[in-house]
Amino acid sequence: MDDLVGRWFTIDGDCGIVRYVGPVSGTHGTWLGIEWAPPKPGKHNGTKSKRSYFSCSFSPTSGAFIRPVSRIIWGQSLLSAAHSRYSTDLSSIDFPQTIDGSRGQVSVPRLDIIAKFQTLEQLEILGLDTQCVFGTLKEDDLGVFARVHTLLLANNFFTKWTWVEEVVCQMPKVRVLDMSANPLYSPLSFGNKEVELHEIRVDNSPHISWSDVCRIAHTTRAHTLSHGWSARSDISSPLLLAHVRVLKLAYNNIRDIRPLGTLACLEHLDVRGNTQLCDLHIECDTFHALTTLDLSETGVTDWPCVDTLNNIQKLHTLRIIHTPLVHGMAELAARAQLVARLPHVLKLDGSVVSADERTDMERSYLASCARSVTETNELVEKMARVFPRIHELVHTHGVPHVPHPVRTALDSRLAHTTLQVVNKDEVLSNTERPLIRTMLVRQLRPVAMRIARTKSFGLYISNPPHTNSWTLLDNEARSLSFYGVEDGSIIRIVKD
Repeated sequence: MDDLVGRWFTIDGDCGIVRYVGPVSGTHGTWLGIEWAPPKPGKHNGTKSKRSYFSCSFSPTSGAFIRPVSRIIWGQSLLSAAHSRYSTDLSSIDFPQTIDGSRGQVSVPRLDIIAKFQTLEQLEILGLDTQCVFGTLKEDDLGVFARVHTLLLANNFFTKWTWVEEVVCQMPKVRVLDMSANPLYSPLSFGNKEVELHEIRVDNSPHISWSDVCRIAHTTRAHTLSHGWSARSDISSPLLLAHVRVLKLAYNNIRDIRPLGTLACLEHLDVRGNTQLCDLHIECDTFHALTTLDLSETGVTDWPCVDTLNNIQKLHTLRIIHTPLVHGMAELAARAQLVARLPHVLKLDGSVVSADERTDMERSYLASCARSVTETNELVEKMARVFPRIHELVHTHGVPHVPHPVRTALDSRLAHTTLQVVNKDEVLSNTERPLIRTMLVRQLRPVAMRIARTKSFGLYISNPPHTNSWTLLDNEARSLSFYGVEDGSIIRIVKD
């Protein structure tokens, strides 16, 4: 039973790792000194009756002793898991020889004969997720998976990275490896095995330190590294990732991606779902090879931060949907802003930016910027002080036309006024409200009553230009136009 040390197990729904096998002072028989995985609480730190049997890594009180009972699930070997998933015995099943079709009986193939040819040696993708797999292959079984190039071992019982290295060495054609959600805890021990992969996934692995994640990518020489859903916040000192081309860090707690700017080979960066990533501030002379960036579902809120993406010279594909930056904006308005601000982006949020669309979006952007400027004198200069690329776009598309607002029939009947509640010369509130010019004074009273929350008040009006002269609305049957109401008029509700 000594080989149980370091093994992962489950019992009655709880998980843990064996730290000690042997006798315990003052008792009879063999005990397992185990450390429960969080959140299962233990009883001690591996010390019993002042004697230390093992030490705990998860917490000082996660240790316990249990008997090696039959309820413990120790997992299974990789070969056994592959047989149970892929080699099904169909010889005992009575398959029909024919079935009734619309044109008579149709013969069907013998599934039990087909199953005989589905051997493990033919597998190219070996998927053994959640199969309680641990350990390595025996020497007699080394040739079984000779054709496997994709090995999926997520959510299993691997506790030692040396096991992983040996398994990959036993399958020489493996180029994609998924070890997500395995009970791997830092610090990891690395062997001397020469492993070369194209892609390594260690998602949902919060107990592996960032330095060990970088070392995993370095020792496997993987060009693609996925480490998402791991509550990762610190991504500093990524020197061992210098060879990585694709880096996926989705749904972590990353606040700053600038430490990754030193990676000379990085072409694709996925940081979607990092809601704490708010400020980008990409500096010049960083992210030299980056062409694809996914910022969707992040916390980006600032347009000037987006403008710094222009410092990434080779960036041509960007995803930035579902961020506070574009929340509340019309889809086309948000796309126009992004297309116009980022001239190098050729694919935005999964859609290719054509030349015609870019022209339309840039013109829409110019018109939007022009409408936001209150005065039309020196329009271009005033726009350029606030918005980027104005001079460049004006040179290409010309000065945008600022249309005069078109008044509808209803607009001509409305007066945009301010209802001001006053009590003893103290202004309590100001409420902007459009009023129909033909509204009678008695029709205005219920509106004023709701705003002032009183039934006893007087109504006065002051029309622009305001000279502190107030006219009493003294005739209930008169319309507001009789008292000269217009845009900018102030109607005072004076409490009695």
